[in-house]
Amino acid sequence: MSATSKDAAAGHVDRVADYYDDNTRRFLLVAESPGSDAIHRGVWMPGVAGVAEAADTVNRLIIERLRGHVPAESARLLDLGCGVGATMVRIAHEMDGLVSGVTISRVQAEIAEKRFAREGLTERCQAICADFAELPEEPHYDAMVAVEAVVHSPSLENLIPSLVTRLRPGGRLILCDDWTTDKDRGLAARERCLDQFRAGWRIGSLHTVAELAAMSESAGLRMVEDLDLTSYLRLGRPRDRLINLVVGTTSVVPRVRDRLVEVPFWANMIGGSALQHGLSRRWLEYHLIVLEKA
Repeated sequence: MSATSKDAAAGHVDRVADYYDDNTRRFLLVAESPGSDAIHRGVWMPGVAGVAEAADTVNRLIIERLRGHVPAESARLLDLGCGVGATMVRIAHEMDGLVSGVTISRVQAEIAEKRFAREGLTERCQAICADFAELPEEPHYDAMVAVEAVVHSPSLENLIPSLVTRLRPGGRLILCDDWTTDKDRGLAARERCLDQFRAGWRIGSLHTVAELAAMSESAGLRMVEDLDLTSYLRLGRPRDRLINLVVGTTSVVPRVRDRLVEVPFWANMIGGSALQHGLSRRWLEYHLIVLEKA
């Protein structure tokens, strides 16, 4: 990577850190399941009874895909972009072993560590404030998970091989995130929507699932499952419609919107509105993907 590329990547990582440092506490206040400490999306699969279960769906799916694929008592797991540690705690309560997490946000790491103390998990759970692209070479992990995190990487193509070297043979990398599609590729409205999503939510890597599969295969991973969860998201809730209305007023004067997107609060509003728009038109999809090291 050239010096210019490294500087650009470092600048992007700093923007992601600022975004989460400024927004995390607000995310927790307006979470889909208040009090759950989960800041990822609710997924309303068949049988889900309420918002708490919807917020836990992705965690449940991940745990199901870890069982039988990691050592029963001595597993070493890593949560990439662990946020405030909700997924880590859920895994630790269901499975034995050590669960580490890495987040670029100092605020998130502090909140996570306080939660581990409340849950009596300080011996088994640890959150590190760092860039997940700069992990130490040791230890090696039996599995890695990432929920709504790898899209923030400046280069997923560079990130995947670095993760593979830290994954034990037979280990799993489980990703749940937004992926672009080929639908309406080149359409001006689609490209504007994706650009606003990238700018607002500090997205560094937006790929199709096919592109992910190709770069993963090159790095020594095979895709064992691709589960499309898009249809189980609840789009267009009242608060989403309100955000769309507010964000729409900023689009009247593009220069105003371009200034606002530099402010973490407004960046979240603008990016979230674009995400809803993209998901509803299937320009974006929300998939859980399981990759396995040979």
